Amino acid sequence: MNKKRKSNEQYINQKTAIERYGVTKKIIEQYFPKPLVKYYGRYRYTRLWREQDVLEVIREPEVQQLLSEIASSRLRDRDLTEARSLLLSYTPDSLIEKARQLKRVFVLHVGPTNSGKTHDALEALKAAGNGTYLGPLRLLALEMFDRINGAGIPCSLLTGEESITTDHAQIVSSTVELCSYSKHFKVAVIDEAQLITDDERGSSWLKAICCVDAEEVHICFAPEALGILESLITQFGDPYSIVRHERLVPLEYKGRCIGFEELHPHDAVICFSRKNVLSIAAHLERYGFRASVIYGALPPIARRNEVEKYTSGETNIIVATDAIGMGISLPIRRIVFAETQKFDGKHQRALTSGEVRQIAGRAGRFGMFDLGEVLTMDNTSIVEDGLQHPATRVRTPCIEFPREVLQTKYPLDILLRAWQSLPGNRSFKREDMSSALSLYGMLGSSLGDDKKELIFDLITCPIDSDDRELALYWLSCARCILRKKKIPDPYFDIDTLLGCEKQYKAWDINHQLKMRIGIQDDNFGQREEICQRIKELMAADKNEYIRRCNQCGRELPPGYLYNLCEGCFLEKPFGGRYRIKH
Repeated sequence: MNKKRKSNEQYINQKTAIERYGVTKKIIEQYFPKPLVKYYGRYRYTRLWREQDVLEVIREPEVQQLLSEIASSRLRDRDLTEARSLLLSYTPDSLIEKARQLKRVFVLHVGPTNSGKTHDALEALKAAGNGTYLGPLRLLALEMFDRINGAGIPCSLLTGEESITTDHAQIVSSTVELCSYSKHFKVAVIDEAQLITDDERGSSWLKAICCVDAEEVHICFAPEALGILESLITQFGDPYSIVRHERLVPLEYKGRCIGFEELHPHDAVICFSRKNVLSIAAHLERYGFRASVIYGALPPIARRNEVEKYTSGETNIIVATDAIGMGISLPIRRIVFAETQKFDGKHQRALTSGEVRQIAGRAGRFGMFDLGEVLTMDNTSIVEDGLQHPATRVRTPCIEFPREVLQTKYPLDILLRAWQSLPGNRSFKREDMSSALSLYGMLGSSLGDDKKELIFDLITCPIDSDDRELALYWLSCARCILRKKKIPDPYFDIDTLLGCEKQYKAWDINHQLKMRIGIQDDNFGQREEICQRIKELMAADKNEYIRRCNQCGRELPPGYLYNLCEGCFLEKPFGGRYRIKH
């Protein structure tokens, strides 16, 4: 009787178990009972399990959970492969096809900084009395807004930060991301178009060039972008002309600047961190200078206030990061590089020739100085070589993540991961969505597909996702939006300059998120109060911004790379093993 029961029992091997029941080798090793080993020779054998035992194992809740996760993972892997194939079909061709349907005339203004190319394009816009200016910075859009209105021509302003509607205005000055594609213009001016290759924002320039509906499009850019822009516009089939601009004031390299005692009024000292900007400004005030400071984290309103203090003569020298290289035209006679290396978000590196030229080109304002001069306190060869050698030609435009794929069956994180993992292309590159993917991860995985477009709007809000405090504030706001609750106000301390900067950025996040869900609340009053507080802190004694040794409190010289002085460094074990680089 027992022998008959045994003969009816079914046995399966590992391969059959995997194919039939979807288990993995790990599950077999961890949960299956001891196998029956059947030998076919000295070194040939197979392991067998009674199928009834296998069925009992896979019915266990823990194994069921693992099998569910495995099935889900396999489904996601399949979706990822399919999503990659779908996204590979998105190229600049669709934008170029849209461009061919518009009848436009292009004027390409090519030239270095301070060559008058933006001025000439702006004159065409003012003469038309109808059109749009598209720039890279809020501050630059604001400057053009002031210049056009100052000429007696009504102009409105539209940036991510604020919107000002002027009566009877038929011209709007805006950042390039906010270009209107539903309106028809007589003239469009697209500034700093060499940024078409930027990993994060370049797609906005590509879209504006391809799709802005204007009878005449003036594009202003640095010489290294001429090839790519001419090639792009040739594909449109529209007529175009090239206007070459030369610098209005000569630019000369004057070698090394030994120290702050050699500086003069109307100099701009360049470094590449907020701490060094404030520290150098404090040192300069000891030499009798009155310094304005400009750096990326400074709110646009506060930055504008610093510019106004300098142009009015309230201050007589500028300390700035490369934020000075693009935008406001300032009465600067000499650019002095206190540093020639910058942290680019991943590592410390030397300035490129394009960066050196962009910053150095701010020296020598036309109508005020006959010569622009460039000096350095740091590596002379980087600055000298950067001025002598042309910037590397830009070759590949950046295309944006295609929003229309949100209508497909694939989850949002699958689409983002697929986009990020696509192979490179010689003809174009893709918008970097790593920040959006990081913010999606913070929101959690239990997000419904019915909110895919809303979630996409939330995770593409322009924030510094590397700043944990700001990212957590964004997270609290995003969760409230998804739960249809009131968005919380920011809560950063405004007793310090750093706290004010974070509070301003947090209010900006608040404003950007509300815009995305249709709430009209620009919280401009709160941001203006913060800028007033920043103004007070800037006017106070700057000695508190002088960097000091973390160990002994001794003053550190401007541009010093470490948080420990030399004396404390030498006292540390192993010859300064614990020295901390700034």
